Amino acid sequence: MNFKRYFTNEELKFQLHEWAEAYPTLLALSQIGSSYQEQPIWLVTLTNQATGVDIEKPAVWLDANIHATELAGTVTILHALHTLLTGYGQDERITSLLDTSTFYAMPRVNPDGAALAMAATPRYIRSGVRAYPWEEKAAGLHMEDVDGDGRILQIRIPDPHGDWKVSSLDTRLMEKREPDEQGDTYYRLLPEGLIDHFDGYTIKIASPLEGLDFNRNFPFEWRPEAEQPGAGPYPASELEIKAMVDFIAKHPNINAALTYHTHGGVILRSYSTKPDEEMDTDDLRVYQKLGDRGSQLTGYPCLSIYHDFRYHPKEVITGAFDDWLYDHFGIFAFTVELWDLPGQAGVPERKILEWFQDHPHADDLKILQWLDQQVGAEAYVEWYPFEHPQLGAVELGGWNTLYTWRNPPPNWLEREAARNTPFVLALGDMLPHLTIHTLDLKPLGQDVYQLKLVIENTGFWSTSTSQQGRTRQAARPVRVELSLPETAILASGRQRLELGHLEGRSNKLSSAYYSNSPTDNRAYAEWVVQALPGAVISVKVHSDRAGTLHNEVQVPLL
Repeated sequence: MNFKRYFTNEELKFQLHEWAEAYPTLLALSQIGSSYQEQPIWLVTLTNQATGVDIEKPAVWLDANIHATELAGTVTILHALHTLLTGYGQDERITSLLDTSTFYAMPRVNPDGAALAMAATPRYIRSGVRAYPWEEKAAGLHMEDVDGDGRILQIRIPDPHGDWKVSSLDTRLMEKREPDEQGDTYYRLLPEGLIDHFDGYTIKIASPLEGLDFNRNFPFEWRPEAEQPGAGPYPASELEIKAMVDFIAKHPNINAALTYHTHGGVILRSYSTKPDEEMDTDDLRVYQKLGDRGSQLTGYPCLSIYHDFRYHPKEVITGAFDDWLYDHFGIFAFTVELWDLPGQAGVPERKILEWFQDHPHADDLKILQWLDQQVGAEAYVEWYPFEHPQLGAVELGGWNTLYTWRNPPPNWLEREAARNTPFVLALGDMLPHLTIHTLDLKPLGQDVYQLKLVIENTGFWSTSTSQQGRTRQAARPVRVELSLPETAILASGRQRLELGHLEGRSNKLSSAYYSNSPTDNRAYAEWVVQALPGAVISVKVHSDRAGTLHNEVQVPLL
């Protein structure tokens, strides 16, 4: 596998089908929907099918590329899948994971947007290609590749009233003009593009024709366009999002999720809409513990979206995927923003969004010098003259953002993907798992037997995953069902029995050893059965989140 490149839709399809053929007992590939342009949306189900079907095992969900230009997540998921596939039978940990657990992966949620970003003449949009909220273009500048060189750069126009000037640190860079600065040559900077309804004088950045933001279209606190731009006409209105929503709603075995975005180099946790004080306290502690573990494994800090990662201090986003998973299902979900170019270039630790609003110009020089050394001239394009069809003589150049800021340069892509795979495996190791601690048949005489069953959850999470999972009743409690031969009689006990939820270790984070019940991960049941010698009694134990067990006990022969 070459992970130092980005995959087109056709290349992704070929790779997934190749794996499905090479690993038929581990990987099942299905198309769970089609995009607006009728591109297939692929879903990978990864588990050892010989040890049970996927839905009867606890699961982790992975997805990527919900936003059109955020391409690195697809490769990150492919790296995790490749690690699991090639490690099975070779690595004890991975073998155990695939024998007992399931990984669901949607490597590219948004094939239409990705194809547009990777086209020979690209266009950068937020999510899907459907015109929204209006069918016609808004007046103003729309980003596109005007000179047909396969890049969308910046336009530089000399203007005495401009707010940019040539950098004092490196003449390739542009530097912000000081508020009181006069007497130099100044410029206006614009994205490369064309201006719709241009009057020859005024330029504004237009709202995009394709104004959807798929990560505002989920059912959690959804708001209409006037309140939440890009959210779509109603929750899950978009085909791509409906495919995700339908699949997840039908798979209650999912306990954890990672959704890969770019950029920033951070792990983000819920909520987006309210402070930590309004989250269940026990769940908050678990979320923080998981985030700390993710930080240790990836090197990314874990941040609260509400407290640490808001685009505007007085606004919140709604309809987001991770919030929907946690709030509606109690699934511990994280948004992973891959790739931090400033950090990679040596810019000190900082608040990501605030840094983009305002930062020392010396940071730009650090980034440029790092790209010069690691990538070369294609990362920052020196300014060159261009005759714009509307603006006349201008210059094009500047940051080639798609594979510098937005995504890792290809030669850095494998390293970025590889640093995230350990967190995927760690979440797999935390899944709840049912095991039978005791299944004992004790003779009481006269073909009568006492059947004892002790069930144990050996995982980190409870069989409800979280307290929110219990509040929402998103996962049914553990159930036991006996199947008796026709000749047997159930003398005492019920054939179908609910045992409640079983804790794991996630409710035992306190350092005080006496703060929790030591065996709240177990449940006990017993029955009295009258059965003839040789009769087989089947026991089925089922948990939506922790898996299903099938076992049996035979009445001793005389």
